[in-house]
Amino acid sequence: MERRRTKKYRIKSKVRFITSLIVVLGLCIGLFGFVTGSDTSTAVTKNGCTTVEICAGDTLWEIAENVKSKDMDTRVVVYEICKANNIKAGDIQPGMILEIPEYL
Repeated sequence: MERRRTKKYRIKSKVRFITSLIVVLGLCIGLFGFVTGSDTSTAVTKNGCTTVEICAGDTLWEIAENVKSKDMDTRVVVYEICKANNIKAGDIQPGMILEIPEYL
């Protein structure tokens, strides 16, 4: 009966072997994350909003004046409120609820 000889491998360069091992391990982890869908991240904090109900006679300028911080320009606050609610400044009506971003 004849025995088969198995080829013995010898590591010639430890640095090259370790580098290759790290690259293969990184690719495996990345592929696993991609397949499982864990490669997406979500924000830890959400931008909060407060709500304001529009009363008869209210203007967006007055609302912005009441909610803004002292160092902010009222025009910027009006723009941010319009952007957050997807409206134009003249579109507000009594009974409408506006979301005011907390960073204002």
